[in-house]
Amino acid sequence: MTALIAGGGVAGLALALALGRRGLVSTLFERAARLDEVGAGVQLSPNAGRALGALGLDDQLDAVSTRPEAVVIRDALSGRVLKRLTLGAQAERRWGAPYRVIHRADLQATLFRALRAVGSCEIRLASELRGVRASEDGVQIEVADASGEAAFAGDWLAGCDGLRSVARGAIGLATEVGAAGLKAWRATVAAEAAPAAFDPRTVGVWLGPGAHLVVYPVRRGREANIVLIGDHKAEAPLALAGRWTPSARAFAEPEAGWTPWPLRDRTPDARMQQGRIALLGDAAHAALPSLAQGAGFAIEDATVLARLVAERGPVAALPAYEAARRPRCSRMQAGARTQIRIDHLSGPAAAARNAALALAPEAALIRGLDWIYGWRDAQ
Repeated sequence: MTALIAGGGVAGLALALALGRRGLVSTLFERAARLDEVGAGVQLSPNAGRALGALGLDDQLDAVSTRPEAVVIRDALSGRVLKRLTLGAQAERRWGAPYRVIHRADLQATLFRALRAVGSCEIRLASELRGVRASEDGVQIEVADASGEAAFAGDWLAGCDGLRSVARGAIGLATEVGAAGLKAWRATVAAEAAPAAFDPRTVGVWLGPGAHLVVYPVRRGREANIVLIGDHKAEAPLALAGRWTPSARAFAEPEAGWTPWPLRDRTPDARMQQGRIALLGDAAHAALPSLAQGAGFAIEDATVLARLVAERGPVAALPAYEAARRPRCSRMQAGARTQIRIDHLSGPAAAARNAALALAPEAALIRGLDWIYGWRDAQ
């Protein structure tokens, strides 16, 4: 049951590792010449933490991540704290796994090292998926590398190849991805150079008109990860935060070091697989980052798919994978759209949101996260 895996991001590496832990072999194709993941921070909520722990990665993750004590939500205009949601040991007791924050490069490196140690996956870098031909008996792919184009055959294909997935096209899904009208400005700065409002013990969230800011520690607290999301027409982060309270605006004031990232999402698709081809991660369920579940749901996908393939073989496993994952992923996609609208309210609507947050019992808000953080694979 040789798997061909297109894409060496979080989804592809997690799948290859999960398959390898179950004694299954794979070949992974990644178009980048090196697995040096660009990007910034990732929030690994307990649903992802539980899955990664089952792969034996708890100690490795703890060596490069932080377990925040709380999420602190503030009004960006006034700086007033609207709600504090306790994480730390309380979150681990409730959901059975820790809540971590980590640099994406550290997460990818952890997965890569574990995968190399298992030795079940051939990793082919600088190899870009160009075409797919599937039959009742298997899958053949065309891959472009430094020496030209080559064909590879396997029993099934996992499309972990991101927003503009070639594997999506192979099962008849649109490969275009719609613009959300939003842009994420991302930066990572040394903790000692971060604004005074940076707290390395928490995930800080500031809600402003048409934009919001998220700040949390990475690299074991040595650096601050800053993400500011707002109108894609803004030419600089300060254009989004100019009216904010000084403590929040300070995060947007540096003129250098920002990476602008246009945001994309998709309406939930009718399927995540066909024949011997399955889609994972952004290839399957691209979503806005407002629920912080891009990496988490990719890891969930990998966990479920690897188990089902090991139990049933790919022909029976892929439809079962879709049945298990599609309703949950669709809920996440829709929830992310709703959440970003709430986060970006202005005027009287924002005032009503702030009042509701301030009055809501913390326990009720925590219960509202159970459907995400409490996920467990149906073993």
